[in-house]
Amino acid sequence: MSAFSVSIDYLSMPATTSVDELLYGDVTAALEGKKWQSWDVCIYDCIVKSKELINKVEDFNTPLVWLLPALSYQSELKQLLESSLKQLYPDHVEHLLFYGVTSAHVAVALTKKNHWKKVNIIALDATFKADASGQYSYQGVGGAFATLGAKKTGWSQVNYEITPSIDFVKHNQLNGMFTRVAEQAQQSIDIIFAPGNGINHDSEVWLNDLQLLSALINEQTHYELPNYKLGQIGALEGVVNLYQLATSPVIENHCKHALMISQEQAKHQAVASYLWISEEAHN
Repeated sequence: MSAFSVSIDYLSMPATTSVDELLYGDVTAALEGKKWQSWDVCIYDCIVKSKELINKVEDFNTPLVWLLPALSYQSELKQLLESSLKQLYPDHVEHLLFYGVTSAHVAVALTKKNHWKKVNIIALDATFKADASGQYSYQGVGGAFATLGAKKTGWSQVNYEITPSIDFVKHNQLNGMFTRVAEQAQQSIDIIFAPGNGINHDSEVWLNDLQLLSALINEQTHYELPNYKLGQIGALEGVVNLYQLATSPVIENHCKHALMISQEQAKHQAVASYLWISEEAHN
């Protein structure tokens, strides 16, 4: 796969069922937050939501990749969700990615590695929105069914890197990843999808390391801050970011190099970079 296309064929979230409304509409007046009970309850809700999403799959001969919550250090919960999905769908759970926001980038890499022409994607995760008191309020479980397709031209993943990080301030991994991006990049960065949220300032360490990319960014570099607009939507965010990257005419007309930074609190930090492959470059 030189490049990819992405379509979100079905979205099921507490505040909206349209990806374009989520991205470009006004969904700030989300539903009132639910009382967070526990990750066990959330996992159960993910299983219930999976039944809704599996019904959207029309062709089970196409590889199916599951993008799931980042449960890196919650092995019992990870095992519970994994075993439940395998029990429910024994023939369709070969590819389970427990990386939350970063799962979509891992899925692109997996598609490229296996030379798949088309991939079905199911994304499941808890969703949160910022409330009036400056805290993230639990909304419920969201899900999406998407399709990745191979293309000769378009956005192509150059690399991605994911590393464990328990504490973003004391154990910040972005500085090393940014340094490697700066060393390997062949052209300046036009757009950065960054995990700014304006609430938890400990998570803003990416700002402190931007000087490591100073040779690649300038006053024309555009910044997308999905958490400001979307809240925290976990594994769905990576898919939504790729959808926006691949479908926005503004991005396509003005951007050739995209960098996506993602973080999961007390889980990991990750960076993925994408280059636009034109017809001329492909040839």
